[in-house]
Amino acid sequence: MILGTYITIPEAFPADLLAYSGELFTDLSLLIVLAVGLPMAFWVIRKTISLVRAR
Repeated sequence: MILGTYITIPEAFPADLLAYSGELFTDLSLLIVLAVGLPMAFWVIRKTISLVRAR
């Protein structure tokens, strides 16, 4: 049986990976807020207009 190292991972790999994923989610947070907030804003405007028309 041959015991050897086939894949070597650098020592800083986990920290680099977490830093990259954290940066990615920080950059995507604006798009996520827009994707959720824009439809909600139109829904609120539509409900407000329907309440004003009902009077």
